[in-house]
Amino acid sequence: GLKTGVNIDLTGALADAVSIPIIASGGLKSVGDIKALRERAGTPIEGAILGRALYDGDIVPTEALHAAR
Repeated sequence: GLKTGVNIDLTGALADAVSIPIIASGGLKSVGDIKALRERAGTPIEGAILGRALYDGDIVPTEALHAAR
């Protein structure tokens, strides 16, 4: 991942347009991205895949879980 931030608008538009669960993937850089996905209006985003931000220590697993709830 490039840690450039998840495209919340596009991911949300996809979730609103289809009837299957959508999981955000790519670009997550902080717990703030997880909160923004959770708090957006419209069809909920089912989850998020963490990659480099987790490995690099930018996102702490316990903080990510707390932000997702």
